[in-house]
This record gives sequence, C-alpha cells and structure tokens, in this order.
Amino acid sequence: MEKDIGSILRLLPLGENGLIVCWCTAGHGIIRTAARGARKPGSDYTGRLDLFHECELLFAPARSGDLYTLGSVTLLSPRLGLRQSLPKLRLASYMSRLLLATVEPGSSAASAEDAAWHRLLAAALDYLEQLPTPPRAAVLHRFERRLAELHGLYSPTLPPHQALLNHFHHLPAGRSELLESLA
Repeated sequence: MEKDIGSILRLLPLGENGLIVCWCTAGHGIIRTAARGARKPGSDYTGRLDLFHECELLFAPARSGDLYTLGSVTLLSPRLGLRQSLPKLRLASYMSRLLLATVEPGSSAASAEDAAWHRLLAAALDYLEQLPTPPRAAVLHRFERRLAELHGLYSPTLPPHQALLNHFHHLPAGRSELLESLA
C-alpha cells in the first residue's frame, strides 16, 4: 500500500456500489482510485469522499491500467466553506476541471511537479474556502497564471488562459459564464 495526501477532483459511479475517485495528490500527481462499496450504507468511506475534500489516502497500485485500489481514507479537511457559496463552488469546480484538462495522470514515482500541482490546487481551494466575500474574477486569473507558469507556458504578452488554450487546444466549458458571474 502507498500513502499520499490529495484533494478530490471528481467522483464517478463504479458499478452498483462503488466510486471512481479522481485525486490531485502531493506525491503521485493526478490519480484515479476505485473505492469499492463506497456507496453502500455504513461504508467506511461514508462522509469522507466528496468533492474538494483533502484526505490522507492509502491505495494499492494498479496491476494493469491506471485505476488504483483505494484502501482507506482519513479526512483532513472537508472544505465546508466552499459549499456555503454557489460562486465559490462554481469556481472550485472550474479550477478542478481545468487542472484535469491540462495535467496528465501521474506515474507511481513522485516528482516535484506532482507536488506543485497539489500545492496550487490546495492553496486555491483553501483560499476560496476562507474568503469572507464572493470570489472575484481575479482569483480565476491568478489560478490560470500559476497553472500556465507551472506548465512553462506563461508569457506576459499573452493572457494565461489563451496560452493554455493554444497548447492544450481546449479548456473546460463555462469559463465565460463563470467570469460574468464573478465580475
């Protein structure tokens, strides 16, 4: 079993009772884990697996493919403040989708890059959670700039979202509407 710290980016159903949990981890980058039985009543995962939760996780490497097996989860921060504001929740969701669209799933070897992705996301989500007012568009612009910098794409002459778009050829849907709501 391997141990890491990560934030939950996405949850998908797995069979009748399970979940596929997509994480941004400090030591393994973007990984997907199978949480078998997570949706059963009384599961050990109940209350621990939800979007944006920061957790310590134990998982077994995949025998083939990229779906690890989740062993256990310890909730470190539920980031409940994100759920108290629709603008915060929408921005957190967009940032998670942007990270998933631009960062490839990691390998089993830890790298400084993996830690940087995790630090960026964790800092952004923690900031949003603690923000006493609705977020402004500047929060999204700052996140995009840091993401572009980490990818080595940032140029002061090109907006960061455009640099990301030019390189990755797509960004998650809804950016324009999100910016209008944050103005």
